[in-house]
Amino acid sequence: MFFKSARRGLLVEFNPHRTLVAGLAGWDDDPLLIDCMAEFDVQDLEGLRTWIQSLHDRSFVPAFCSFAPRDWQLVRDSVAPRRLAEPNYLGDLAREKMKLTAPEDWHIHLLHPLEGDQILAEGAQRPALISAVSHSSVRQTQQLLLDLGILPYRLEIGILPLIGAIFDYNQRRQDTRASVIIELEEQQTTAWILGKEGVHTPTSLKIGYNSIEKTALKEFGLTTEAEVRERLMDVEEELLLRANRLVRLLVRELKPVFDSFEMTTGQRAGELYCAYLPPWLSWLNEPLAVGTGLEPFAIDCNAWLKTVGLSTTPELQFSPRWFSLLSLVARLGARQTNEIQ
Repeated sequence: MFFKSARRGLLVEFNPHRTLVAGLAGWDDDPLLIDCMAEFDVQDLEGLRTWIQSLHDRSFVPAFCSFAPRDWQLVRDSVAPRRLAEPNYLGDLAREKMKLTAPEDWHIHLLHPLEGDQILAEGAQRPALISAVSHSSVRQTQQLLLDLGILPYRLEIGILPLIGAIFDYNQRRQDTRASVIIELEEQQTTAWILGKEGVHTPTSLKIGYNSIEKTALKEFGLTTEAEVRERLMDVEEELLLRANRLVRLLVRELKPVFDSFEMTTGQRAGELYCAYLPPWLSWLNEPLAVGTGLEPFAIDCNAWLKTVGLSTTPELQFSPRWFSLLSLVARLGARQTNEIQ
């Protein structure tokens, strides 16, 4: 009932580098109308708080929220759903497949690898996605939201609704190729491959965006990390001409992963989407896709919004990096259940 009386609302995404936020003109509007947007450095909590307070006169504003905890794991493996009735089965599974020493400290769910629904305690052995995020990460994010005056109506792992939105988008345009989502950390890269049999979860690679920065040090004759990041922020012709060399080490590690998927499944990998890129690597999606033999994930977010029950004011323009935030409230053909209870 609290949310019924709320006049406005928010969409909020906390990713490792930026906070993306969009305003909903009316919490109960149908379709939902997005009438403002902003982004902040992940450390700029005061700027975010001031922006929220400039739009809302309530102590707490309801919001659909997502976050990207570093400790989250998503692993595809074979499970026995009937054994979920056993009190120790899920914990033992997490110990074995995820190396969690204290499963009781984690939210652990089994998800259907194609539909995204939680798997019930019935049926025979089958592939599943095991999702795990620590209670501490959830509590920290919930406390941060409350400190900012945000009351989360729903809090999700941001990659999960993004996966659902890409599956739905590919189905709508009848693209039968697999899509790849990449998340780069400083020294690690994780890929999720969205194929006809659902989500595949290759082992994370022990190489990240620091490999690009080290190559850029030599390419541009720089001496410090700060100089490199400032140089990479300037997206101009010379940078784009050298982009293939900058991503060479990363491409060398990623391409065998995609080739192995194609050989194993017989399905071609088509497009690549880089999620949560740091600002100095905003140009990365195209050279990384081309280098690995894929195409950059192509979407016109403003046109897509009209197909999933959302509307915007004319002046707002959403680039593809807003796709994960917008996926939080998109009305998809097969709605996924990814909430943290």
